Amino acid sequence: MSTFRTRAPGAFLVTGAASGFGRTFAGRLAGMGRDLVLWDRDAAGLERVRASLTGRVQVRTDVVDVTDPDAVIAATTRAPGVAHVVHCAGILRVGPAVDMSARDYAAMMQVNYLGTVHVATAWVPTLQQAARGKKERSTLMLVASVAGLRGFPELAGYCASKHAVIGFAQALADELAPAPLDVKVLCPPPGDTPMVRDLPKLPPVYKLSPMFSAEQVVDAALRDLEKPGLIQLVDLRSKITWRANRFVPGLVERVVRLSSR
Repeated sequence: MSTFRTRAPGAFLVTGAASGFGRTFAGRLAGMGRDLVLWDRDAAGLERVRASLTGRVQVRTDVVDVTDPDAVIAATTRAPGVAHVVHCAGILRVGPAVDMSARDYAAMMQVNYLGTVHVATAWVPTLQQAARGKKERSTLMLVASVAGLRGFPELAGYCASKHAVIGFAQALADELAPAPLDVKVLCPPPGDTPMVRDLPKLPPVYKLSPMFSAEQVVDAALRDLEKPGLIQLVDLRSKITWRANRFVPGLVERVVRLSSR
């Protein structure tokens, strides 16, 4: 049974569910007894995740490319009963800002930012209807990154795309403030996920933080789901860095530049 006391009944939609954070969210939510709708553009990966989930929950999968707004809208109509969305789909490209190709910059904005816009705008009307009054609330959780809170060397394009996600979410949350729908932005620290493990080289900023498992990130996100506030930070180091960047940005700048040497 779910431990969420104020969340509306209904299924959770998880995007990017074939691997990484999305796969882990699916497993944890299934273990809590929540029915699932899983999206990814990797059909084989989706089937592996579906087959791995056990328990008395309903799991539906759909191959969806979140960069295609028409496909997102069509898939939304095929997923009745969803009351909560956890949007994890994303990509990562790294390298010096001036060396990164225009194609890589565009791909990250298409998937990470515009994919978020497509999912959010398609689902908000449904999520608003799913919450049965102010005592039960629906959830729209958008996965960004600590890299969306500050720019870091060799992550310029990724940081820009995640900054865009946070800015979009802030505006959306303010617009939806009267509604029984909570917009959350999860900003995890560096995660030990396939997306990161497949990189040819880690950016220097990864020296500043230990790698967190997908399980650690997801458990923290679900534990804090009902806490107020837009931004969800997983670990103490991220919380300190976020506050330091607001109040003593020069200190953070020196630390980040030293890590790049």
